[in-house]
Amino acid sequence: MRKLLPLLSLILALGLAAGCGTPAAAAPASSPSSQAPAEAREEGASASAQKEEAETSLPLLQCLYFDQAQVEGGFRDAPDYQLPGKLTAGMVPHHLVASDMIAGFFQMAGAQESPPQRVLIVSPSHFPENCPGEVLTALAAWDTPYGKVEPDRETIGRILESQEIVAVDSPSSVEWDHGAAGLIPFIKYYLPRAEVSVCLLANTLSSQRLEAFQQLSEELSREGVLVVASADCSHYLTPAQAVPRDAETAQAIESFDYSRILKFTDSNIDSPPSVTTFLRAAEATSASLVQLDHSSSPEKLSQGPNNSIYADGITTYFVYGAWVEEN
Repeated sequence: MRKLLPLLSLILALGLAAGCGTPAAAAPASSPSSQAPAEAREEGASASAQKEEAETSLPLLQCLYFDQAQVEGGFRDAPDYQLPGKLTAGMVPHHLVASDMIAGFFQMAGAQESPPQRVLIVSPSHFPENCPGEVLTALAAWDTPYGKVEPDRETIGRILESQEIVAVDSPSSVEWDHGAAGLIPFIKYYLPRAEVSVCLLANTLSSQRLEAFQQLSEELSREGVLVVASADCSHYLTPAQAVPRDAETAQAIESFDYSRILKFTDSNIDSPPSVTTFLRAAEATSASLVQLDHSSSPEKLSQGPNNSIYADGITTYFVYGAWVEEN
């Protein structure tokens, strides 16, 4: 993954120079009934125009990391993950080498009796040195090959309004970070009606600001928002070195050991703030936690250790689901 960083940094620099994306296409206004009074028709037309103007003003972010072969290969090979109850929170990889694991999680979410209508993705901020803040979100829609994803305006508004979180609305930063952008096509494919919010958290975020964000994630989880941590696990290690690290990571996650997780480095998890956020959201609904999958880049890539990616070590992945009994 190290050898990807110069390329991604170049892409990011170009993206930041390019601004916040392309304005979203206006939604067609609905026609008022010819039977309605003139005053009501005028009010309806005015409301439609205001809605159209608001939607047009939102940036439309592009899925810059979309790879059709990888993503649709994930759809084809998606594992049949199962939970005994309602999904409330989870953790998935963002490395598209593990696209089948990402697909399996969101396929499971879409197969719920009442699929989630709002999703919050919490991701590492991969390029914090190029970003305007340590907590980033975007009041923006997404353009995917499977259709447009609408933003969860309520969640994004609450994140931006918090004086304790101090989040920055930075569509360009969110668009150019693969941690969240890589998941958007999967959400649209399996949860076509879901509204999405994204938050990038820097690993340097203070404990006070992280606590404020996690308290909000707890509130959102109780309201039915699906909180998903986007996190890859051990990085830059040999397969033999990764085994004990992953065992340590799993033990800390499954015991909700927040202090231990927050001390992890890339050898365990690339985003301790994201992982502890999903766990707080799970606890807020008294959910049970299940490890649904565990894998690594050697298991996903052809050629095994002969693949050039191993020069910088492997990456490992977990999928977790938090669930509660259906009412």
